[in-house]
Amino acid sequence: MDTAPPSGANIAHFPTLDAAKLLQRDEGEIQNLLQACKTYGFFSLNLATTETSYMIDAWNDVLAFMDAYFDQPSEVKLKDERHSDIHGYEPCGTSTGATDERLDHYESLKVCLQISFTECKCRSENLAPALKQNLPLFETFIGGAHRLVMTLLECLTQALGNQIPAPLESFHDESQPTTSTMAMFRYPRQTEEEAAKGVGHNKHTDIGTFTFLLCRQWGLQVLSPVENKWLYVAPKKDHAIINVGDSLRFLTGNRLLSAVHRVLPFTHRQLEHRHSIAFFLRPADNTVYRDSKNRLVTARSWHDEKFDHFRASHEKQSAECILTGGMERSDRIVAFPSA
Repeated sequence: MDTAPPSGANIAHFPTLDAAKLLQRDEGEIQNLLQACKTYGFFSLNLATTETSYMIDAWNDVLAFMDAYFDQPSEVKLKDERHSDIHGYEPCGTSTGATDERLDHYESLKVCLQISFTECKCRSENLAPALKQNLPLFETFIGGAHRLVMTLLECLTQALGNQIPAPLESFHDESQPTTSTMAMFRYPRQTEEEAAKGVGHNKHTDIGTFTFLLCRQWGLQVLSPVENKWLYVAPKKDHAIINVGDSLRFLTGNRLLSAVHRVLPFTHRQLEHRHSIAFFLRPADNTVYRDSKNRLVTARSWHDEKFDHFRASHEKQSAECILTGGMERSDRIVAFPSA
């Protein structure tokens, strides 16, 4: 667990909420949730509670799996490539990176919600063999993360009341196709030569409703809507980072902030392997909302268009408002919650 901040780093300050209180529908904590989503689009969630401590155990187990998996030779991992944005392995350098003229520098392994829960028997060819061998672990992790973020949606529905046309959870019917996905990321240590070609994870907002993120190392930065500058997010023991995604912002009529964030090493290169685990909750594919360009789009079309922009040039990304969901321009927040 990294604890000491990098020298001279600007650190983000945002609320910490209690998972147990939200599971119990505590009125005060629900209001804290709403304010965090309106003011920051970002908050910390304490998992060290009786109801959620099993997620800390699962976190440790997934990290152990990641160490073994990502340490395999590239030719072995590439056998798990599925040319998909929601399942399978993806090597470094498939998207633009966190600085101009460089690619990204992370590799990932993904498993989508529906494959892990409902299709593991009938479509098991989509799962990497290592995932098949550890299905109970991933079912526990995905099930726990899904339960928590759905609870957050239900709490927001309660807090927003008649300000929204329908319960937020109603857009997440598990019987419908969805791109909800668990992703494991490794940012490999770099040589000087590798650092000249790729760095970090480009600035973006997340596609879906809520992201449940676990990381014990520095590197995550958020573009603060309060200070309007990039701030490092401090790793916090036994806490998840939760951020609002584009779809939740759109579904609430832009009443919430979608967090603009990126990953960047402290120095000019990644000095050690960095690991993070995310569960991305996304609406059913056929959900319709008005996006940052004021178009009526489906959740699936927004997902696909956004991933196309991840792979586009920095020049094309800057000319559009897709990658950061219309939230920022030139590293300045330009969109704020509606009344």
